[in-house]
Amino acid sequence: MRRVLAITIATGLALASNAASAQIRAGQAEAGLAQERAAARMEIEALRQQQMAQAREAQAARDRAAAAQTLRSLQAQGASAGRPYRPPPAEVLPERGDPSAGLSLRLDELDRLTDARLARSNEVLRAIRPASER
Repeated sequence: MRRVLAITIATGLALASNAASAQIRAGQAEAGLAQERAAARMEIEALRQQQMAQAREAQAARDRAAAAQTLRSLQAQGASAGRPYRPPPAEVLPERGDPSAGLSLRLDELDRLTDARLARSNEVLRAIRPASER
C-alpha cells in the first residue's frame, strides 16, 4: 500500500513537472516568436525608410532634369534673339535682407494702426454729450 502511494505521488510529481516544463517551453517559444515579430517589424520599417529615400532621390533627379530643361530652353530663346539669357536680379525683400528694414516697416504699420484707433476713439468721445447738455 505504501508502495502504491509512493508510486502515485511520484507519478503525480512527474506529471506536474512535465506540465510545468511544457509551460516554460511554451513561454520561451512565445518569447522567441515575439522577438521574431519585432525583428520582422524593424526590417519592414528599414525597408520602408529605404524606399522613401529612393523615392526622394528619384523626385530630386526629376526636378533637376526639369530645371535643366527649362534653363536650356530659356538659353535657346536668348541665343535665337542674339543675346544670352540672364536671369533677372533677385529682389531682396526687407524681411529677408536687412532686419532693421523689416522692423521699421512693421513699426510704421503699428504706428499707422495706433493712430487710426486713436482717431476712432476720439470720435466716440466727442459724440458723447455731457450730462449738463442733456
